[in-house]
Amino acid sequence: MAKKRKENTFNNVRVPKFIVVGEYNIRDIYKVFRKNNINVKKILILVDKKTFKIGGNKIVKLLRAHRLSVFTKFIDQSDEKTVTRVVKIIKKIKPELLIGFGGGKILDVAKLASGMNKIKFISIPTILSNDGISSPVSVITNKAGIPVSHLTKPAYGIIIDFNIIKRAPIKHLRAGVGDLISNLSAVFDCRLADKRKKETINPEILRLAEVGAVRLLKLNTGNIKDQKFLELLCDGLIKSGLAMCLLGSSRPASGSEHKISHSLDHLYPCRNILHGEQVGIATLFTMTFQKNKYLHPVIKLYRRIKFPVQISYLKVSSAQFVRAILEAKKIRPWRYTILEHKTLTERNIRNIIGKIKGFNR
Repeated sequence: MAKKRKENTFNNVRVPKFIVVGEYNIRDIYKVFRKNNINVKKILILVDKKTFKIGGNKIVKLLRAHRLSVFTKFIDQSDEKTVTRVVKIIKKIKPELLIGFGGGKILDVAKLASGMNKIKFISIPTILSNDGISSPVSVITNKAGIPVSHLTKPAYGIIIDFNIIKRAPIKHLRAGVGDLISNLSAVFDCRLADKRKKETINPEILRLAEVGAVRLLKLNTGNIKDQKFLELLCDGLIKSGLAMCLLGSSRPASGSEHKISHSLDHLYPCRNILHGEQVGIATLFTMTFQKNKYLHPVIKLYRRIKFPVQISYLKVSSAQFVRAILEAKKIRPWRYTILEHKTLTERNIRNIIGKIKGFNR
């Protein structure tokens, strides 16, 4: 019998100390700091030009009004070079707190740079495009142009302001839906691995990872900027990140669908596809292969919100997509998924693709 891998552990569990969700939280940021005992004098905030205009400048003014020393760093990439630059700035000015105000790229850089320098990090997302807002994982592009996941500390605190989130492009919010929905594929794989005695994964963590996606499936609206929709999306993404914090790895939110996504990135880099879009599309394939009970509700949700479902949207051909699936088993081979459980041939893959309406266009 193969040795059973135990991914989950509650030793040295790190989760955010506070999560504040609501409206006008940017306006009340100093009150949030005081309430949660954040007593610092020197702060570095990471933004880009757009996020600085929609709220970053306001954060700087509000904190400086309370005689805090606030430094601003503009970044536009989440690559190794950018992380190195931010680390150098941290060592130079020695801030006690790092704030990331922006999308996934800004938060990933802030999260990793703060972890490397052992300073507190506050996550203030401007979009809900993935579960990185609360997870301990940073995705940083290496010199070859391939995104690489780094395990680090999660945010010390998370501040969500729906007045900011509602300004986000629909494309990015749809990506958040895709990232959250992919958990239904990942959790299926986790339970399969546990059943086959390949891994031991705490069932409560798996329920935490999937509950947000299940709740979103039950919401019968196609308006992605509806307040209730955004609240459920936000709650689900936060819970997904917390599940990873508790497990100490991305396993509850990363299964066969993420293997395919990583395989696509490795084989065909620099396509400029949002992570949530890619895993959301890959999830249609894996859930069909899994015969996942949530497949049809997911298809209905995708139709309601006009989520992209075509292979061509990923800027690869059908043949390239097939190749990425065949190569996907090489990605994190220790993680047992439906790809390891059942033999896949090019013919099998094409048959599965043919079952998904609109997939091969």
